[in-house]
Amino acid sequence: MPTLSIMIPTYRRPAMLAQAIRSVLAQTSDIDFEIVVVDNDHSMSEQIDELVRQFGDDRLRLFRNSENLGMFGNWNRCIELARSEWISILNDDDLLHPNFVDEMFSVLEKKPAISMLYCRSIFMDDRGNFARKLKSTVKQGLKNIKNTWLMPQLSTIPISHVYMDAPSSALGLIFKRSNAMEIGGYKASAFPSSDYVFFTMYFLRFGASRLNKTLAYYRIHENETANPSTGEGFIAKNLQLRSSLEQHVKAPPSLLRIYAQLYALTTIKQYKSFWNVELDLDRLRREHGLTDLPVFPFYHFSRLALRLWLLVSR
Repeated sequence: MPTLSIMIPTYRRPAMLAQAIRSVLAQTSDIDFEIVVVDNDHSMSEQIDELVRQFGDDRLRLFRNSENLGMFGNWNRCIELARSEWISILNDDDLLHPNFVDEMFSVLEKKPAISMLYCRSIFMDDRGNFARKLKSTVKQGLKNIKNTWLMPQLSTIPISHVYMDAPSSALGLIFKRSNAMEIGGYKASAFPSSDYVFFTMYFLRFGASRLNKTLAYYRIHENETANPSTGEGFIAKNLQLRSSLEQHVKAPPSLLRIYAQLYALTTIKQYKSFWNVELDLDRLRREHGLTDLPVFPFYHFSRLALRLWLLVSR
């Protein structure tokens, strides 16, 4: 049996799928891994079949669902089909750094108690150009200094990190199949935040660690995420999830709630900057009782205040 199953759920994106597969085949590691493409659509079956066949690699196999299971239903099928205990899900529009498997398993082999490990990822556009989260060169430089020099290379993350910064994607994540099955996999009812909910449920049961290296690439392009209704769903579900986590974070509820509201407002801004999608700010403020405070500078103030409170109250 392989040591790692890299599962690639796909839906009508053969060109990007080919790039995703190449990024896995380019791994420098000697770790024995399989690549499983799980096709959630029949309309392009001949094209996908030929694409996979042309790679001519015994580690690569293809499975096609008999019906469309939905995005997270397909992710659950990926978990079911994996032959190894360690799983990584790579969406067909994302990429892995050539050292992803090598770097991640270098940690997992030395730290057998870890049951879920994730790395940093960076945004790129549909042409493969890296996008900056921060437009200011000075701010980006300070962020790079923090990530390179001030943060540990490997850390066991606390619940406060899950509340503030938990990954909302499977990208760059390796977890145990048995644990994922135990918590019931990805919850379709939590769409579009099923990945955030999965990460949180897994963390609360088994814990998680972070490798402070950029080893994965998230592609910004026209997809389901860019749909305004998806953006509104993110805001609603993430507010609900953070509300459920308040009992686990040792900080004043009022501070946690203002942070959650300002975080939701940053999501609205990100939809404009990343996907050029305008969400109805006034309506969302009314529906979710979001603060009237401007995102800048109050989001940064609330984030700093929350971090300081958590630091002092240790």
